[in-house]
Amino acid sequence: MLLEIKDLTVAYGGAKALDNLHIGIEEGEFVVLLGANGAGKTTTLRSISGLLKPASGEIIFEGRDLVKTQSFRRSELGIAHVPEGRQIFPDHTVAENLQLGGFTVRRDVAKLHSTIDEIFQLFPRLAERREQKAGTLSGGEAQMLAVGRALMGQPRLLMLDEPSLGLAPRLVIEMFGYLKRLHKEKGLTILLVEQQARLALQISQRGYVLERGVVAISGTSESLKDDPAVVAAYLGHAG
Repeated sequence: MLLEIKDLTVAYGGAKALDNLHIGIEEGEFVVLLGANGAGKTTTLRSISGLLKPASGEIIFEGRDLVKTQSFRRSELGIAHVPEGRQIFPDHTVAENLQLGGFTVRRDVAKLHSTIDEIFQLFPRLAERREQKAGTLSGGEAQMLAVGRALMGQPRLLMLDEPSLGLAPRLVIEMFGYLKRLHKEKGLTILLVEQQARLALQISQRGYVLERGVVAISGTSESLKDDPAVVAAYLGHAG
C-alpha cells in the first residue's frame, strides 16, 4: 500500500477534526474524499503533507511513518499537495512558478527543463502564457498552473483540494479530464477532495465519505454512486 492512515486524530482546540481516521490508498489508485464542510477532508490532506501536526496516529507512506517527517521532506519523498485557492505566485511568470515547483529536481537542469516541457504538453494553454504573470491568468489557467507546479516534483502521490472551486462548469469538466488523463496515462496516484461529488465519482476508482472526522461510508466509486445515503446527501436525484 502506498499510503495508509491509522488512528489519525487531529484537534483544533478541544474539537476533533479527525477522530481515529483510517484510510488506505494503493499505488496507482484514484481516490476521492467526499463530505460536508467541516467533515475533515482538508485536514486529512494537510496532515499528510505536513501542514498540520496530528495529536496521535500514523501516516505511513511506502512503509515510512511521516508524522515526524518535515513537510519539505515529504515533498522529496514524492507527495505533492495542490491546496484550495491554488496559492500560485502572482508576481512571477508561469515559467517561474513551474521552476519554483521543481525544487526537488533543481540540481539537474536538463531534468528541470524536460519536466517543464512535459507540463506544457499536458497544458498547452500554459505554454502559450509561459512569460505571462501568474496573477493575470484566468481561474482555469491558474488552476492548471497550480497542478502543473505540483507535478514538477514528479510526485508519487498527487493530492488536490477542491480544484473545481470557482471554475465555470466547462472548465471544471476540462480540469477533471486532465486529472483522468494523468491517472490513466501516467499511472499517477491521486487523492482528490471535491464538492462536485457526481463528477468526482465518475473519474475516480474508490471513495471515502467523511463525517465529523471519521469514515462513514467507503467503497468503489460505482457503489457509492448507488448508495442511498450518498445519493441523498451529495448527488441528488438523477435526471
